[in-house]
Amino acid sequence: MEFKTRISKLTKDDMIIRGEKLSSLIKENSFTDSIFLLLRNRKPTQKESKIFSAMLISIIDHGMGTTSSLTTRFVTSTGNSLNTAVGAGVLALGDYHGGAIEKAMIQFKEVKKAEKFVSKNLKDKKIIFGYGHKIYKEEDPRVRQIISLCRELNYPSKYISLAINIEKSIKKKKGKKICLNIDGLIAAVLLEMGFSPKVGKGIFIIGRVPGLIAQAIEEKEEEKPVRRVDETDIDYKR
Repeated sequence: MEFKTRISKLTKDDMIIRGEKLSSLIKENSFTDSIFLLLRNRKPTQKESKIFSAMLISIIDHGMGTTSSLTTRFVTSTGNSLNTAVGAGVLALGDYHGGAIEKAMIQFKEVKKAEKFVSKNLKDKKIIFGYGHKIYKEEDPRVRQIISLCRELNYPSKYISLAINIEKSIKKKKGKKICLNIDGLIAAVLLEMGFSPKVGKGIFIIGRVPGLIAQAIEEKEEEKPVRRVDETDIDYKR
């Protein structure tokens, strides 16, 4: 049986990852730069390094109330191992939580003109991925910080500008602002960096897993076993 890969190779002296010696990466690269290398098949530029790291930080955790965090805590509460609980949290990710990056990347690649794209999607009642948030109505503060960093570094902004123009077009068409969220902005920046949409969900997983680990550990250390939804929160109807 033969296996082929362009990712990594173990030699007698070292591990080779995307053509780079692991020993050199340990000495010279940051963790996030090494992730970039693995997924993009090249090292990031200095600007890309700063932005890529900032993006991962922006999604590291978003509170106990998110679907993935709650799932992780519920599964932890029944006595499961850390890997089982965190794995359950990852499995809770879907198109509307964690998966919107990939969907937004696909949409952005197809857009020619923002206003025409928005008009058609609203008319057809299709979801415009990467916009709107349960908590942030006017502005996602994470988006503000990443955009500010990109501008500070004078980073290319073809897709970032497109994402912002879509936000403006949505407001114009609907008469109210539906903000560009962090998934949408990350989608735009990843396209600027040359990533494929296929990596979208993976980026969110990489960024969020540390938060899920923290949620699981806190649940195990500080809460009583077996979480259950209170019956007063359940509206029973026949």
